[in-house]
Amino acid sequence: MKHSTLNKLLRGAGALLFISLITVPVLSVGAKSPKTAAAVPVPGRSSFDAIVTESEAWRGEMALKQEDAPALARAEEDFPHVWPVRFSENGYVSSFFGSRLDPVTEEVSEFHAGIDLADKPNTKIHAAASGTVTEAVDYGGYGLTILIDHGNGYETRYSHCNSLLVAEGDVVSQGQVIATMGATGRVTGVHCDFRVYLDGTAIDPLTVLDADGPG
Repeated sequence: MKHSTLNKLLRGAGALLFISLITVPVLSVGAKSPKTAAAVPVPGRSSFDAIVTESEAWRGEMALKQEDAPALARAEEDFPHVWPVRFSENGYVSSFFGSRLDPVTEEVSEFHAGIDLADKPNTKIHAAASGTVTEAVDYGGYGLTILIDHGNGYETRYSHCNSLLVAEGDVVSQGQVIATMGATGRVTGVHCDFRVYLDGTAIDPLTVLDADGPG
């Protein structure tokens, strides 16, 4: 009986020893020694600086775009893309850029350096782009004529007007009414002879005007 009790005590002690041996390492794994804690990455000032730098760079880029926005908008205003007339139901392009017969004699071939926009008398004529009026005169065979310098190599000319609503030296905005359509000068009917010049050379207005036609 005593022997049996002793064996039980010994087996119990051995079990406790075994449990303690496997438990202590497990508990120590979860604990952080000073060395382990130091190895844990902590966001430091250097990483924060990187975030701030990226943020500042983004804000700087946005600010630059905002500064450029007025310049881009202004550039579009200075580009002659707006049709100078808003056609009525009677309006149409009566003559295009290029070679044609003289509209008066219909005999001699000539080069037409613009497009003719025909419509009712006194149809409003608008500036195709913002700029400064450099001429507002009676131009002989071209009748009452306005020439606008847009300051970027482009000029536009509007001829055969019935009346001129601006004068030389006036600063006009894109879309502003500058004249009314007429038949002054050497013509066969009411229209606006519209021309676009780039660095002094006439170009086809249809290459710069809005593709969807008059507004």
